[in-house]
Amino acid sequence: MLKIKILLLFIISSLIISIIYNHTYEKTVNIVSINSLYERENYNGYISELLRKSKINYNYNIDYTNENMEIENLIMKIENNDNQIQGLLHKSDVIIISIGNIDYKNEEFKTIIQELEQLFKKIRSINNKQIYYVSPSIIKNTSYIKEICHKYNVIYLNGSSFRNKNNLLAQIIFNKIDSMYSR
Repeated sequence: MLKIKILLLFIISSLIISIIYNHTYEKTVNIVSINSLYERENYNGYISELLRKSKINYNYNIDYTNENMEIENLIMKIENNDNQIQGLLHKSDVIIISIGNIDYKNEEFKTIIQELEQLFKKIRSINNKQIYYVSPSIIKNTSYIKEICHKYNVIYLNGSSFRNKNNLLAQIIFNKIDSMYSR
């Protein structure tokens, strides 16, 4: 009889704790966006608006968005831990990267590929969660970029498919993120 009472007390306690936890705990999903897109191509405003309307608590950080940033500049920022970028990357649940459009104008494609691989390797050493890479819309030959993304478990989004469709790109990224965290 005592064993049944203890078991019943344990079940009721567990149920109450579970209900309290589910109703009071609010997980914050940390998202960081790093891009070098020009203002007319930048999707951050659209994503920010979609995240703000969501039922989930998202923390969206765009501090490292700069239209003049090259891939090697970002690599150096990570290596030097400028503005605690390593900590930001480490605690992020989702990282969205769109970089390389400036590099495409100044460097050979082979160099861009090498730098992207170095960047993904460095980020993967810091963070093992979800990473999205949106390729620059001016790059047409994306097979090498896709291979690198696959190698480092980065979700590839073809930027040329979304030229002048920032809101559509933002909606797709948002849907992918929201479907993962709204379960």
